[in-house]
Parts: sequence; C-alpha cells; structure tokens
Amino acid sequence: MTNAPSPAGSVDVEVPVLIVGGSLVGLANAVFLAHHGVETLSVEKHEGTAIHPRAGYFHLRTIELMRVAGIESRVRAAALQLYEPDGALNAVETLAGKEIANYIPNINADVADVSPARRLFMPQQVLEPILLERAQELGARFEYATELVRLEQDADGVTATVRDVHTLVERTIRAQYLVACDGNRSPIRDDLGIAMRGHGLLSRSITIYFRADCSHALRGRNLGVIYVHNPQLRGFFRLEKTGLGGFLVVFTVGDINEPGARYVADIATDELAVQMVREAVGEADLEVHIEDVDRWRAVADVADTFQAGRVFLAGDAAHTMPPTGGFGGNTGIQDAHNLAWKLALVTKGLADPVLLESYDAERQPAGAQAVEQAYNRYVLRSDPDLGMEGVHDAIPDMHVEFNRYRSRAVVPDADDVDDGAPDINPRMSFGRPGTRAPHVVLERGDEIISTLDLFGSGFVLLAGPDGGGWLEAAGAVSEAAAVDVTALLVERAGGRGALVDHPGEGVAPFWTAYGIEPSGASLVRPDGYVGWRQAAYSPGAAERLGAALGAILGRSVEPAIAAPSAS
Repeated sequence: MTNAPSPAGSVDVEVPVLIVGGSLVGLANAVFLAHHGVETLSVEKHEGTAIHPRAGYFHLRTIELMRVAGIESRVRAAALQLYEPDGALNAVETLAGKEIANYIPNINADVADVSPARRLFMPQQVLEPILLERAQELGARFEYATELVRLEQDADGVTATVRDVHTLVERTIRAQYLVACDGNRSPIRDDLGIAMRGHGLLSRSITIYFRADCSHALRGRNLGVIYVHNPQLRGFFRLEKTGLGGFLVVFTVGDINEPGARYVADIATDELAVQMVREAVGEADLEVHIEDVDRWRAVADVADTFQAGRVFLAGDAAHTMPPTGGFGGNTGIQDAHNLAWKLALVTKGLADPVLLESYDAERQPAGAQAVEQAYNRYVLRSDPDLGMEGVHDAIPDMHVEFNRYRSRAVVPDADDVDDGAPDINPRMSFGRPGTRAPHVVLERGDEIISTLDLFGSGFVLLAGPDGGGWLEAAGAVSEAAAVDVTALLVERAGGRGALVDHPGEGVAPFWTAYGIEPSGASLVRPDGYVGWRQAAYSPGAAERLGAALGAILGRSVEPAIAAPSAS
C-alpha cells in the first residue's frame, strides 16, 4: 500500500467511515459505529472471519460492551458450549504432572460488586461471526477479499483505492474518516510514519491447533488457561471442556541460552508439533492429530499516536502485545467502543472534530499500560530469563480492564487534585470523571438492572433523589446542544419512581457510589464513562451542565433558560 494520491476519476463509493480490517477489532468498530447510527463499510483482504481461536479470554469490560451491543446472551451461550464458566489460570510442569502456580483460581471470583458481566473464555473464530451478524443487523456493510492499495487524506476526508484480490479490479472509496484495524504489521500505520515503541520482538512463536484426548491429564479440573514451563518448552494451553482438543502456544523451547530458543517458528514442523503437545501434556505416547501450526511474532510495542489526521489506529495496529493476560483483543475492542461515539457525534455535525483528539489522549495511554502489563505477565510466567529490567510492576487485572481517562472529553471536579496515577481501582473510583461509571443495582419497575444498562447510546444525566431540578436543566441543555441528554432520577431504596435504588445489605446508596450528594448529578458519556459531575444541585445548574457538555463536544452550549430551584 502507498500513501499516494489516488488515480484521477470518479469515486465509486462514499461512506462516512471506512474500516480497513474485518477481524475482531474491525468487527467491533463496525458494531459500535452502527449502534450509533453511523454508516460504515469494512474491507478485509481475507475471505471471511477468523478460522483459528486466537484471542480467547474476554474481560469484564469487554462483556459489558457485548451487553451494550445487545449480544451478551449470544456470546455467553456460544462460549459455554466449549468452555466451562469461571475457569482458573494456573501453571504446570506438564498437564499430567506437577502444578507450579495458581495465578487466578476463578476468573469471576469477587466481581459481582463491580459489574453485572462475567469474564469468559471464547475462541475468536466463534465470537467473530456473532459480531459480524450483529453489525449486519445494524446496517454495517462488509467486503471480503478486498485489500487497500492506496490512501490519501485531504482537509475534507480520505480517499482509498481498494482492489478485489481475485479479479484485481480497483475501486475508489471516499470517506470522512478511516479506522485502521489492519493488524500488528499495519501498512497504514507504516505509511503514516507512526513509530512503535516498547520492548520489541520477544519471540517467534507458534500456536499448535490439535485434537488429542487430554481428559486423563486434565483430571476434571476447570482450567481456562494452563501455562506450561518445563525444560522442553514454555507456553500455554487452552483446552475445550471435553479435554479432546484445543491449542498449545509455544514461546520458547529447550535451553533458553541456545540461539534458537526463542525462535521456535523457524524450526516448527507437524512432527515437532506432535512432540511438543506430548511434552506439554506429559504423555509420551499420546495420539495427536495436528490441525494447523500458526507462526507469529510475540511483540510488546505501542504506537506513538493513535491518530494521524482523519485516520485512526485501533487494535493490533495501535498496540501489539503477547497474549499473556489476554489484554490484546480486549484492549482493541475498548478502542473501538471509545472511538465510535465520538465519530458518531462528529460525522453528524453535533460535535467539533476536536473531540476526536480525545481518542488518542484516552486510548494511547490505555494501550501502553496494557502492553506493559502483558509484558510483565510474559516475563514472569513464561520467560523469566529476559530479566526484570524495564518490567513495570504488575497491577490488578481489573485496573487494566477499567481504564482511567484524562482528555478534553473529561471535565474534572472543580476542586480536583489529580494524583497522576495511570490506573484506578474501580471499587474506589466513586464516579470520578474519567472513570467508568460505577455499577449500582437499581429497580426499574419489576426489573432489577444495573446502572450500566442505562448507558450506551447518548449522554445520561443521573441525579440523586433530591436532584429533581436537574431534569429541567438537562432538558434545556439537550435542546440547546441538539444532543440527547437523558435525565434520570434515582429514588431512595423503598421509594417510588421510574428508577429506585436497590443497595442491598452493606452496600452504599447510588449517590455515594457516584461521589455526589443526594441532590447531585453525574453526566455519563455515551461510552459509559463519567464526563462531569456536580456534587449538589444549586441555581445555575443548566448553565454549568451546558458548559460541561460544551467542553466535551468542543463547542458552545448555552441553554435558553436556567433551571428552577430544586424540588
């Protein structure tokens, strides 16, 4: 691909957003953009969705986003066909032999107070068709066996020339913006001159897809990810719940001091793959059928920037990390969700394009953090001989799953003193602007829901039970901005209303969880992150809310009337 002007001639297709890449993150971009009513076209050089498992451990935040997309139940049902819920992450010398470590005994232990979602294991080639189906239901368009050959930007948009990989016929697509989801060796990123920085190449690894009866060695244990560390190889298993197949990732082999120890991809054959599966299982005469051996590079790098003009990087194009911790695909899906609502507002003329700068400001640090945490797990769990120099301290996985944002799309509290910490415990965020809005259980009629079920489309202003004045303030601001701001009052537990607090024993009420007083309010962005809050209601609420929304949108919002005194 070249970043040169496209040939003179008419444009064959016009679309607000062009997505290059139709794998996991490209599909997520299509889903979330379509969810916000943005017309998209995705082009993918391969014939269809993934044929191998690859990413398979999906975090709480990712499943929350599947909930937003309306497919959580589909995803969970498909996952449970192959894997047991609540699996463990451990390390063994061999599957049949000694256990070395138990990193996470249960991936969903102690998460119910933080999220209504649950982590799960799921092969990428099973998830991708579900995402594709949902994107198409929402109106997204896809063209497979189609590759990008030229790209040019100007002040008003992006012109892309694409080519059918079979007929070699070229067409021109004109878009307002382009999202590059074209993988860890992203030609788009390279042509834009965006550098990658980090730890570089760690190994040339392989993934062995195989069928074999490992049920005896598994011994009925519910193990989701099984790290293997013995003198012959280091890597990890992911096995189906039947124990009759799965895949084995091999990072390094033999004596780590030997020149080729970290380059197993250079010597891998089907015969060697059979031997490796047997050595990892711990059964020398195990009957093994190799389905495929995939060769790939384990890299820990992040792009200097995720935006260049009208082009945005997402997924592996923006951050490439080893699979240890499962951060890669999850981080890419969050990229897509963060970008979608911003592109929606800008392409519809409801926000200034300056809003789009917040994508890089928010997601580049998040991607960098995920890379460092994946590298930490890689060294500690699989290749300690790399040494601890340059290894960042481990932080809890949940802190990586729920990012902390600082950008122009976040309005800090007036008295905020930023501690500068790159992450935050979601249990201690208390609705701080720039953090994911807390999960609080509510009653909505006969339903028990989460506050998270209220977010995902437009802006939502959640007010405490004494904050009735916020409802009119939000109406005035919504009208002035021509942007939906849904105002909702959360009544005290035992009260009456459309939404009622349902704290349960020992659980703080809604307003405490959101760091406000009973008359205060929290403005939640379309991505479920708190954009602004006011501790208590006071006259002039509409003007303050308008100023906050205007700061996020990058334009002036001046409500025509001031809200009345609190009722």
